[in-house]
Amino acid sequence: MKKTIWYYSLVLLLLGGFGAQGRLISGKTEPTDLPPDKQAYRLHYQGSLQYAEGKYRQASGNFERAYHLFPENFSFALAHGLCLGRLGNASEAKKVLEKARQLVTPNDQERQQKLAMATFFLGMSFSYSDRYSEALPLLRDAVAMQQKIPQKSLLSVYYNALGKAILLNQGRNAHRRNYQPLHYHVHRRDMEKAFVAFEAAVRADPENIVAVHNYLQLADTLKVSFILPEADTSRAQRQEYRPTFLNMHKTIINDLKLNNYDELVFLVDISGSMVMEKVVCYGADRFTAMKDLCLKILPEIDTSIELGIGTIGGVCDSPPDLWFASGGINRVDLRSKLRFLIPDGTTPLLTMLLRCPELFSDNPQRSKSIFLISDGANTCREGGMDICEWATELAAKGIAVNVLTFLSTTSDNTDAFAEYLCLAENTKANIIYLDNYRCRLEPFAFDMVKTCQSKIPPMERSRCLGPSVKELWNVWVAE
Repeated sequence: MKKTIWYYSLVLLLLGGFGAQGRLISGKTEPTDLPPDKQAYRLHYQGSLQYAEGKYRQASGNFERAYHLFPENFSFALAHGLCLGRLGNASEAKKVLEKARQLVTPNDQERQQKLAMATFFLGMSFSYSDRYSEALPLLRDAVAMQQKIPQKSLLSVYYNALGKAILLNQGRNAHRRNYQPLHYHVHRRDMEKAFVAFEAAVRADPENIVAVHNYLQLADTLKVSFILPEADTSRAQRQEYRPTFLNMHKTIINDLKLNNYDELVFLVDISGSMVMEKVVCYGADRFTAMKDLCLKILPEIDTSIELGIGTIGGVCDSPPDLWFASGGINRVDLRSKLRFLIPDGTTPLLTMLLRCPELFSDNPQRSKSIFLISDGANTCREGGMDICEWATELAAKGIAVNVLTFLSTTSDNTDAFAEYLCLAENTKANIIYLDNYRCRLEPFAFDMVKTCQSKIPPMERSRCLGPSVKELWNVWVAE
């Protein structure tokens, strides 16, 4: 739905009223003296939190501003386009998502996946506007592209959306009759086509509970036999973790792919804040948890990988407590150094990141990664340089920045997560965070694909056209 003139006027009035000091976002002032990239990541993070809470109108404003600040960012374009579609503005969503597809370069290693996702989001944008006839070819194209990619959970979501679009592509015959609510008619042949799509969704991912629900509901309605496929036990399953952190270190290694590099440098936060907050499920402060996790991770890192370490602490111009290049310290000494670390000062993250390239070899054939463990945002400015700018420099040097943070995904941590997102996204790495309430590690990603999952509406046999027509069902329309 298009915003009304008064709404735009109100937004412009609010933005103008804050002048150079900042913009109002969800009742808070957004600083405007930040570099455009950093500001865009802040807005995108805030919008993602709002989208996850179902606050689509607020999310759309943040996504739109992030997109206009950084229109070359594929993730920003995807989020902005899908949110426009969710609000019923399929035409504008189409413009943004088609531009997103143009951002994918021919040599992009994730080209096929990005194109499939942009196509799927465009199909979903038409679905949200009940324009299913336009959504169907796009959803079919997305399925065809996704089938060539080994990511079955996404394929399952695409198939589920396709099944629902097939089922609900009946909007022109909606009516009321005999005091019945608004509904439209679905013929058995369309239900059978949708059933095939739901079955494919379940086969792709038997743990997709929404697809399973839709599959079983249609099977029951059509009175057809079915067999639920078993879950793929070869896939690593996420586990709830006990307070001992028994297997958490293995999850970190797998999720961040730490064994995939030739050189790996631990960059650990030893600032005072690390001892001020407890990891509830561990019964110790973040500093202790960080050291213990590192000590558990070290033996699991392949012996062929050259290791190094640096610390983030002190003040902006103080030397790091530890600073060993990859291959410059053996594992026994590294364990000893970790054990005797003590907390110190603030979080001069950018200062240390600027120095980090010296911890790696100059060999461009070797894969390199920083393993950053932190609980805060950067506290020091370095000659006008910003973390988002430096992230692109690290990427150019072939250095990935994988992040483990003890921070929770809330608006209070916007600055820190904006920086982590800059670092990880620009260097093609990953972020995981400790969910302190559920005592588990989670990959940090705003999975907007999963928000496209929805159950089909209830149905019953139709009598609107008399008893002679036996293959019609009523589908109730939400008003």
